[in-house]
Amino acid sequence: MKVELKLTNYQLSFLNEMVADNLLSPSEVMSKENKSFIYLMTEIGSKLLKKAIDKRSHLKPFKVSFKYYEAFALHQFLYMYVDYVIKDYETTEQRRITREILGIINQKLA
Repeated sequence: MKVELKLTNYQLSFLNEMVADNLLSPSEVMSKENKSFIYLMTEIGSKLLKKAIDKRSHLKPFKVSFKYYEAFALHQFLYMYVDYVIKDYETTEQRRITREILGIINQKLA
């Protein structure tokens, strides 16, 4: 099942920054679940980066397609970091964007 998110360029660039800044590199002491989640988020980050490069001059919102499990992983990643890492992103604008993207993904997953 595919999940299509309609995002603006600003939201996409914020997602790219959030994933790039907060994604850990796998280590030998991590569990298999954590390693697989990091690998999946790396794949999602690559997909987001490619889409950002392709759509960098578009002003209107555009669709980004994910497989269901990719959308769920992105949702969990944002949800996990929104309260912990968002302290580094102190502005209310960045909090608003994160909550907005979480809402979009949550609606599509339901």
